[in-house]
Formats: sequence, C-alpha cells, structure tokens
Amino acid sequence: MVVSTGMQSMETIRRVYKTVKEHNQKFTLLQCTSAYPLDPKEVNLSVIRKYQEEFPDVPIGYSGHEKGIYITVAAVAMGAKVVERHVTLDKTWKGNDHEASLEPSELAELVRAIRLVETAMGSPVKQMLPCEKTCHDKLGKSVIAKVKIPKATVLSLDMFAVKVGEPKGIPPEHMQQLVGKKIKVDVEEDDSILADMIE
Repeated sequence: MVVSTGMQSMETIRRVYKTVKEHNQKFTLLQCTSAYPLDPKEVNLSVIRKYQEEFPDVPIGYSGHEKGIYITVAAVAMGAKVVERHVTLDKTWKGNDHEASLEPSELAELVRAIRLVETAMGSPVKQMLPCEKTCHDKLGKSVIAKVKIPKATVLSLDMFAVKVGEPKGIPPEHMQQLVGKKIKVDVEEDDSILADMIE
C-alpha cells in the first residue's frame, strides 16, 4: 500500500500510520505537497528525514509534483525508497497536472539519474579504496625537511613539515617517533625523510 501524505499534518500522519499498521504491515509513506506545479520552496524534503526517524519500520518515499527531475533525485539521495511522479505525453494539454508531469524522455532521464545516485551512495564505511591508491601514492603527505639537516644531526620536531613529497617518505603519524634519532645523510630543505635515512 502506498500512502501519500499531501495536505496533512504530522498528527494526522501519526494516526494514519497507526491505523494502517494494524491492518497492513506492508506499506510506504510518501512525503508530498499537493500543489501543481510545486514551487521548490514548498517541497520540504526534510520531512523525509522526519518520517525516517518517526517511522523507521516502513519505507519512506517521495511523491513529487515539481517541474523537472532534480528535486526527485535529491529525495533519493536523502533515502527515499519509493518515488512517484506523474507522466504526460504533452505538458501543454489542459490541466495543471500536465504542466507538473514528466514527459517520457524526462522519465527515462529520471530513472538513469536515480540509478546513478543509488550506485554513488555506496557504503557508510569510510576507508581508503583501491581506486585511490595511485593518487595516495602520488599525493599522500609525508614528513619533509623544513630546513637543511646535516648528517649526524639529532632530529627535533621543529625540523619537520608535512607536505606532498616525492618520493613518498615517512607518514606524518610517525613523525613524533623521529624525534631524538640521528639522520645518516645530509638532507636538503623540502626533501622527503625516508626510513633508510634514520639511524
């Protein structure tokens, strides 16, 4: 069952949810503002998040009457699981609904855009991905000599900077471990500090 929530208050939606839930476990609530065409200022996509918080056990969707596809795509990016849009063969036909509807080519574009966004949503786990390795190897930060460091110098924190280095040197998170150690070679300013330079 699809329950569109245009022209209703939050109190009413809570009652509708409770009533429907007693008789049908499989339904969805769609955020909807019933105006044709719908002004973007009146869309209130944030209601999607409110519904997700209040009704976590049902899929939340979006029923759109705005012109174009961008707002509907944004609804999907916000987690809408169901999308409802009207379709027309000619927006110039009489009736406000036609003006706010999508022509077949726009509907096809909407589907492609939604599939792209669904793919781009990816995983909530933040980690370095294999596709980033080349860039990381080239642009990842390293410990760099802030000043010229002569051979046999005892290293101190004020001798270091963190920059993109070529070749890639010691990672910044290991910089503190270098303090108090001796450098085995002369190091020029802006050179990378490499592990084999340290005694």
